[in-house]
Amino acid sequence: MSSWTTPKTVLGNKIIWDTSKIPGKRKKGTSSGKDDQLWRCRKTKKFEASLLHNLPHGACFVDAGAHFGDTVITMALYARDTLQRPDIRFVAFEPNPKKARFIEECAAANGFDSDINSKNTIRVISCVLGDETSTGGARARKETEKDWCKFDGRTSYEEVAIRGPLHNSTRIANEDDDKSTSDDESSCSSSSKSSSSSSNDNFLDIHRLDNYFDLIHPLGFLHVDVEGWEAKVLSGASELLTAPGSSLCYILAETFNRKEARNRGLGFSQTHEEDILEVMSNFSLFCRGDDVVDGERNLFFERVEE
Repeated sequence: MSSWTTPKTVLGNKIIWDTSKIPGKRKKGTSSGKDDQLWRCRKTKKFEASLLHNLPHGACFVDAGAHFGDTVITMALYARDTLQRPDIRFVAFEPNPKKARFIEECAAANGFDSDINSKNTIRVISCVLGDETSTGGARARKETEKDWCKFDGRTSYEEVAIRGPLHNSTRIANEDDDKSTSDDESSCSSSSKSSSSSSNDNFLDIHRLDNYFDLIHPLGFLHVDVEGWEAKVLSGASELLTAPGSSLCYILAETFNRKEARNRGLGFSQTHEEDILEVMSNFSLFCRGDDVVDGERNLFFERVEE
């Protein structure tokens, strides 16, 4: 029996959402026993929604670090059902294969197509985004049970953001959030088949956003929340951010300094504002707007018309 329900997003759109299928361990503080994420970061979602109507026809909204898909699906529903803009295309990048599969299932349940050339589209890609393209073979170090990323069911994305892949490895392992994982490669859990860019189901390759230029261009909105690799993701999108035809583009990138990260209790989500600003200084067409603070702090940039 299906447990899909029809609550509403923070923007008031009905959404078919099955909290029982959300990956990760049970959490306290929510009526469902799961953190369904739908109502987190309300101010940020409302801010992003206020800009969607400005996007040119056929523009792409990219959610880098899509988590459970609460942002990308909320925005897609608002564009389709409220703005009547089925032409805006949505692409979600999420390294955790279980989360990627959940986003795909939720998108399909809400009537979205995965064909990027169709209308009403949400395409989900399971890979890690960075400033390089890497297809090595060594595994990343496992997280401890205390890590929020382990408790939350995430992959080693945050781990790599701090230590880097072990032994100069260039591929990140997927880990089953319900099992402890040894350093033996054979203990890797099997990953989702959903749109993974890796040929080996036990690993995820690292890709630049520029590798998906044909899929994403023209880029209209880039939402980056990747627990420490925000600057790297932006560095890996240099072609997209400077390409002709992207006359209007918004960027929202999460940032925490060490004190903010410690107070938040994560300890590893530490993209310094200076790192992001250094990368963005290479893109002269972008100007910085006011920060968006909503529990998390996000830097906002807007591309100035040429």
